[in-house]
Amino acid sequence: MMDKQSAVSDEKMIAKLSPAEIYDRFFVPTFFRRFTDFVLEAGKVEKGQHVLDVGCGTGALSIAAAERVLPDGSVSGLDPNEEMLDVARNSDQPINWYDGSAVDIPFEAQTFDSVISQFAIMYVDDKPKALREMIRVLKPGGRLAILVPGTIDRSPGFSVAAELLHRLFGEEAAEGMRAPFQSGNPQYLREVCDAAGLHHAEIFTVTGAGRFDTPEDFMKVEGSCAWSLGGLLNEEQLDLLYEEANTAFRPFQNNDGSVTIDTPCLIIQATTG
Repeated sequence: MMDKQSAVSDEKMIAKLSPAEIYDRFFVPTFFRRFTDFVLEAGKVEKGQHVLDVGCGTGALSIAAAERVLPDGSVSGLDPNEEMLDVARNSDQPINWYDGSAVDIPFEAQTFDSVISQFAIMYVDDKPKALREMIRVLKPGGRLAILVPGTIDRSPGFSVAAELLHRLFGEEAAEGMRAPFQSGNPQYLREVCDAAGLHHAEIFTVTGAGRFDTPEDFMKVEGSCAWSLGGLLNEEQLDLLYEEANTAFRPFQNNDGSVTIDTPCLIIQATTG
């Protein structure tokens, strides 16, 4: 159990971090890193390949790809958020980081053996265009693998979080939690693929789990990040949220008090002709 002095120290430390640093320090190890193998397997990422990670963020998937393809291959990470890329560039892996958009990928056609993406495409407005761009930069026979979270009703932990936010603070706060899950419908993704010309794409479900030391820790990660709840709630509201989380997430607690949040996700998988 964390004592009061340690908790205060942690809160002061978090306050000094940028949103991208918070994202990388808390979201990546507890949640996002648990999905990288699913994407790499779907993309058939192997030694010696040249790989592009679209919407790389702070680099979790790019780094995992580099561990597979180096030293003979290469990995490039692309993201429109320079703050995220600044954190990614601290990686020890020799990855090429680029500031750019999924709908205007700054590479020539047929450059990569594999194009991968994790927890990013749901934030792109023109998804069919992004998919067409990803296919454009793939070599013949290249592999595409894109992961998005499934609908929130299939993720009980996040559903409880959204319901808690709605009960305490209203619809705007709840929507901040629901937004990333709105693209996770297989039929919708099939329509996106068809609009992009990917009529042969496969769409299937994988399930990963985030693990947090306490219910409060889960909500603190969400509450501290500008890309989740950061900025929507004031300090007093966040304190209330953390207190209420200890009751709301009791069904998800393990014997040691930690919380496991299972999250079904969808993967779009395709091979170029």
